[in-house]
Amino acid sequence: MRTKIVLAALAVLLLPACGQGGDAEKKDAAGPAAEPAPTAEPTPTAAAAAIEGPRPGLWRVTTRFAGLPEGAQAPVTETCVTGGSQDLELPGMRGMDCTQEPFRREGGAIVGRSVCTTGERRMEADFRLTGDLSKRYTMEIRSTATPAPTPESGSMTMTMTAERLGDCPASAQ
Repeated sequence: MRTKIVLAALAVLLLPACGQGGDAEKKDAAGPAAEPAPTAEPTPTAAAAAIEGPRPGLWRVTTRFAGLPEGAQAPVTETCVTGGSQDLELPGMRGMDCTQEPFRREGGAIVGRSVCTTGERRMEADFRLTGDLSKRYTMEIRSTATPAPTPESGSMTMTMTAERLGDCPASAQ
């Protein structure tokens, strides 16, 4: 899958961390898909392949968790997106067994869903991304953990706003 989205050190999403996905430069081994008839709706696979990730460069990511006071929010981060699969890793998800539904377009949004398990815990996350992946976008993630690590953290909504600042500094490449 070629979807890449900056998610705090991350980027959308959980694919490589869950043992799926890969480098965006890899091509489908079956070759290019046949062009659908003009009246046909794109297949989910074709639609997912058409979704490109964020433009490489330096991105500022602001993450906000619903219900947390300002002082408890995550700090604003800057991350260099190079276009490789490392841009997709979410360190907290390493070692989890995940499945990922293909990302798809719903109107002007890109949506997806993942389910990850580790030990006795199951985490489900629904993603909704809007905006321009070359300049600025917002991603809302609604997640549920079962069993919840703490009573108040069983279900959460996180909103990430990413803004491209320019090219990556030479020291980051």
